Amino acid sequence: MRHPPRAPGLFGLALLTPAVALLSGCIETGPRIERLDRSFVPVREIESGIPPILEAARLPGLQVAIINDGLVVYTKGFGVKSVETGHPIDENTIFSALSFSKTIFAHLVLQLVGEGRIDLDKPLVSYLPRPLHQYEFYKDLEGENRTETVTARMALSHTTGLPNWRWFTPEGKLRFIFEPGERFSYSGEGIYLLQLVVEEITGEGLEDLARARLFEPLELERTSFISLPKFDDNYAMDHDRFLTPIGKDKRDEANAAGSVQTTAGEFAEFLAAVMQGWGMQGALRHEMSRRQVRIEHVRMFGPLSGKRVPDGEATKAGWGLGWGLVESGKYGRGLFHTGNDRGAANYHVAYPDRGIAVVLFGNSQTLEAAAPALTRLLIGDTDSPFGFLGYEPYDSAHRRLVEVVASEGIESGLQYAASLSDKGIGLWHVDEWDFFDSAGRDLLGLRRFDEAAGLYRHLLDRAPARPVGYERLAEAYVALEKYAEAHAAYAKALVHAATAPDEARRYRWKAEWIDGFLNPRALPAGTLREYAGDYDARHVELRGEALHYYRDDADDPTPRRMFPISNNTFVLKDYDSFRLRFERGPGGAVDRVTGLYENGRQDESIRDPS
Repeated sequence: MRHPPRAPGLFGLALLTPAVALLSGCIETGPRIERLDRSFVPVREIESGIPPILEAARLPGLQVAIINDGLVVYTKGFGVKSVETGHPIDENTIFSALSFSKTIFAHLVLQLVGEGRIDLDKPLVSYLPRPLHQYEFYKDLEGENRTETVTARMALSHTTGLPNWRWFTPEGKLRFIFEPGERFSYSGEGIYLLQLVVEEITGEGLEDLARARLFEPLELERTSFISLPKFDDNYAMDHDRFLTPIGKDKRDEANAAGSVQTTAGEFAEFLAAVMQGWGMQGALRHEMSRRQVRIEHVRMFGPLSGKRVPDGEATKAGWGLGWGLVESGKYGRGLFHTGNDRGAANYHVAYPDRGIAVVLFGNSQTLEAAAPALTRLLIGDTDSPFGFLGYEPYDSAHRRLVEVVASEGIESGLQYAASLSDKGIGLWHVDEWDFFDSAGRDLLGLRRFDEAAGLYRHLLDRAPARPVGYERLAEAYVALEKYAEAHAAYAKALVHAATAPDEARRYRWKAEWIDGFLNPRALPAGTLREYAGDYDARHVELRGEALHYYRDDADDPTPRRMFPISNNTFVLKDYDSFRLRFERGPGGAVDRVTGLYENGRQDESIRDPS
């Protein structure tokens, strides 16, 4: 295997002396892997222990790499590339590195910092030749002064205030969700903005930059920020939680936040180089692993990412420059990162003071359910912050309930839940709503809409005063295109939301949207002709007896039929969070339109006078 030049340990300590018995083995035990507690596990025990975990977690395939004494000492593939072909994974099978890409990019940025080409604390926009909003991808930020305070340090430590991705915001637009530097919130947008600046500074594309500075020096021949033709003969197919192949996302454009294609072994070679301090000045190695921000929220993603942990519990994890930090102190500070997409997931954790790390690549999101057991088996790690990451073990009651409902139906799921009563999670235990609701949300996320609807119908029969239950039931019905049932569910949510004005406003908005295309108002033909016209990038056409709407800058510019919910306000069947209102000027003529969004935001477009 390739081994980068050795250097002092990342935190100023020398790496461990090589363990003589490591993989050279001995007659009595055979090859062994050193764990964090300085015990050794035979390779045969590892290789017999992994398949049962994969089966229990419903993980089709796994690629693993282990670092001992700062060197890659073990790589192997388990399971299959696709359940349809049954072709086995080997150590050369290509996986999507997903968000591991951010750590490779962080190393490139810190190299440039060491050369004085970029300053960690200088506003990123100061490196650009024109205002940020003049770049097409950032036009949403026109007039936003907070862009002038965002720095490389904020991007690498996820404190920019930008969302993870703009399409996760209610309006689908890029905006700040808090003040830059205020707190941690994971953001691919922040990393992608830094990529723009790095490419402007260097005059090179990210792929060329990484190849010259990292991939070629470290001899990483099967690693790239884009998909290469040579990868096509051996790559892992993505799968959903129920072992259904869902394709492979081949990347033709380098994205610092998530496009790297590689193997676990080659990523481990990069990680070993980082642990040994390769290619980076000593002060920057320390800065990379120094806590830049304390993590103070319950989860990395989802609704609990906005909920603070209790006082005194917010010091166990943090974020450095490019990596999350494990700060238990038992094995020295650790570096971790995750990767997640709809059909794949990855995890790695490294303890440089021990010289030990593990890299896990999985071709399904179920890797997250297997990761806690795998890291314990492979390196004895018990400190990774799986709770913060939301990694629920494969043998949890919640995951089993989801699988039973999805595969065997709601009645089997309820029977399984009832069998848990002796474990404190009875069918109507004090926490039963949260238990079933979390399963319902998972089923919605997995697009198991029939099953989700069945679960929420059952829950609401037993707990009919829960407006959020009706809301989620309505979401399932909308996905199933059962709009009358969805409207009725939102109406019931409204009945039970009298003391929650924000929720009531949301339910009313959704009910009006559905009612709009189920029972559209009849407007005079003359009024419709008045409304038709061009409004900046927005366009309204009269086709037959109905108006149709599209935007020049939309991902899909296909005109969509508009349905009136009042004399001047229309909804679109495909967009539940948006509606359009026609406005009249002082003379009574229609001179502009206003886009109305569910979150309260509005934007205006002026009519073309021609």
